[in-house]
Amino acid sequence: MVPSQQPPQPNIASEQRTVPAQQPLGAMESGIVVREEELGACKAQRLYKMRCECGRSWFELELPTLIECPACKKLCLVSA
Repeated sequence: MVPSQQPPQPNIASEQRTVPAQQPLGAMESGIVVREEELGACKAQRLYKMRCECGRSWFELELPTLIECPACKKLCLVSA
């Protein structure tokens, strides 16, 4: 009679996985930390620098087509 061969028994100790230590909430293995914050809002504004032929310069928040120079009082056509 030939003894039947049985598959080798796995080593139970090698199959046990180690549980990592408790990581802080939001920390990941990749090093990225995720957190929640309250979202605020902001508004962007463009600032246009105007320069008249007379040499005077000033700033405007809107880009007008025609504007009066504060120094020489000429009506100026605005070009970009």
